[in-house]
Amino acid sequence: MTSRPPLPEDLEVYIESYDPQGRATYVSGYFEFKNLSLRFGAIMIEEYGGPNVAVTFPDETSSELKKTGLDFDALEDLITAIQRKIMEGAARVKLKEPPSSPPPTKPQDSPNAGTATK
Repeated sequence: MTSRPPLPEDLEVYIESYDPQGRATYVSGYFEFKNLSLRFGAIMIEEYGGPNVAVTFPDETSSELKKTGLDFDALEDLITAIQRKIMEGAARVKLKEPPSSPPPTKPQDSPNAGTATK
């Protein structure tokens, strides 16, 4: 049995939203790596053999990572590390607050506000 390589120590993964859709759940969030904070998306699928996670990067994230000099294999290793963090429960969940409803409106001040009527 082979052991898994250690996860990068400078990688933190944060889940900001999730949308369950039957057996699949759509996830979005960001990760911090090499002093960068970059976005990712993922789909989590519950299958008979267990759950699976597939992480994808938006074009902006891919461009920023290429600027750091990561080659294809290093990018694949990073995707695998993010997936592992999610699967192993090492990702931090920081859900965005749902939009709050507007504050209740106050009744309009009437000309007789504060005065007693008969």
